[in-house]
Parts: sequence; structure tokens; C-alpha cells
Amino acid sequence: MRKLKGLRRTRWVVLLAIAATVVVTVAVSQAATGPAIQTITPQYADDVTNVDVLKQQIKNYYGDPLGTGNFAADSNYAKETQGDANQGYWWLTQRGNPPTFHQKKAIVLDVDDTTLVTYNYEVFSNWAFNPTTNATFVNGELFPAVPGMVDMAYGAKQLGYAIIFLTGRPTSQAAATLGNLTTDDMPPPAIHNHYPTPTYLFLKPPKAAYATDAPWLLPCINDTANGCNTSDYKTLTRKHIEQDLGYDITANFGDQFSDLVGGFADRTFKMPNPSYFLP
Repeated sequence: MRKLKGLRRTRWVVLLAIAATVVVTVAVSQAATGPAIQTITPQYADDVTNVDVLKQQIKNYYGDPLGTGNFAADSNYAKETQGDANQGYWWLTQRGNPPTFHQKKAIVLDVDDTTLVTYNYEVFSNWAFNPTTNATFVNGELFPAVPGMVDMAYGAKQLGYAIIFLTGRPTSQAAATLGNLTTDDMPPPAIHNHYPTPTYLFLKPPKAAYATDAPWLLPCINDTANGCNTSDYKTLTRKHIEQDLGYDITANFGDQFSDLVGGFADRTFKMPNPSYFLP
């Protein structure tokens, strides 16, 4: 009888182990095939903000209730970004000396909706991203500056910080991105925002060019069919800035959490963006 009980106990242990393995396998499978944005499942329609109502709320937030594509200087959006820029500048003034004598100071800034406002494109596209129409706005240098951020960047430069832009835009858009941020010969309606000339401007190279142009990205080359995902691309580039180029990143500014996670910055600053989410 004791032997039989022992066999039963062993059998149940094996079955529990198999069941646990199945649960883990299913969970991993669901995570691999599930949506990029993980959120709640509403029980009722009233638990969800109507999409058309939400778009109007976004327009109101930008001080543009009629949807012209131009945000207002006194909008809640402008007030929030100005506050974030002021907070970032205050932080930089408190970190005036590099942490070690051999390190240089730097701030890292994302581009879209961190230093350049893409609200006009969101209205134009009705919040439906299309790479072709978006490239028209990028190459036309049609994005204005995020309120408060030009002054913050100049203040950082005066404090001795290197200005480094890090964007997920492709390298093919480098000239237009730099022109929109600073200035160039592009005629109106191109917008020249007169940010300080950056020490570095990092754009995302094609996967085939990682080995020659951005070898620091090789560890994440197989994240997706097109190479590194946003988070890994930005994390490994900040690691490159600190460990290979010798900078201490005192502040990292971004509108997406994928701009900010992964370390290699003393502090992060999340800029507001109610329009889209990049995991």
C-alpha cells in the first residue's frame, strides 16, 4: 500500500510539472503572437473613449479645436512641454560637473514629438501613419519645434553639454532632419527651428549596414525582420555614446517609453504625446 501511495504521489508530481510546462508554453506563445500594446479588455463599450471623441480631445489639448493642424502657443500641450523643458534645464544646472574627470557631459534628445511637433501630420493623416505621406512632411521639413525645447537645448549647450539627437528615422532622412532641427537652404514652407548644431545626430541605419555603419547594433540585429526594435536600438546607441564615445548622458528626453528604458542615462524626461505609442 505504501508503494502504491508513493507511485500515486510521483504520478501527480509529474502531471503537475507537465501542466506547468504547458501553461508556460502557452503564455510564451501568446506573448510572442499577441499585440504590441498590452492593455485592459473593457467589459462594456462605455468603458472605452469613442475614437472620434478622443481625436477631438487631442485637438482641444493642442489648442486647435477646429483641427487646422496648428497647435496654440497657450495650449495645454504647450504649457506641459514648457514645464518639462524647464524641469530638464533645472536638472542640468544641478549637474554642472561631470561625474568623473575623463567624461564629457551630454544630453540625448529624441526628434519626433520630443524636439519637433508632428501634430500637423497627425491631423493631416487623421492619425493613420503612412510612411509615404509622413516622408513628405519629413523631407519638406514641415515640423515646428516643441515649445520650450529650443531654449532648453541652448541652455544646455551654454552649460557645456554636448547636444546629441537620437531618432528612429532612417538614415535616408538625415539631411532633412538636420535642416528642420537647425537651418538649411530649404525655402518656405520649410521650418527652420534653430536648435544648436548637434555634436552627433544618430539615425537608424538599414539592417544590412549594421556591420559597417553601426556595429554596436549587432546584438539586436535579429529583433525584427528590419533589425533592432526601437527600445534596443536606442539603448545600445546610448551605450555606444557612453562607453565608446566617452560621454556621460546626464539627461535623456523622449516622448515614448521605448526612448527612455534600458539605462545609460542619469535621468529621463518623458515628453507628452497622446497621439501614438511605439513599443
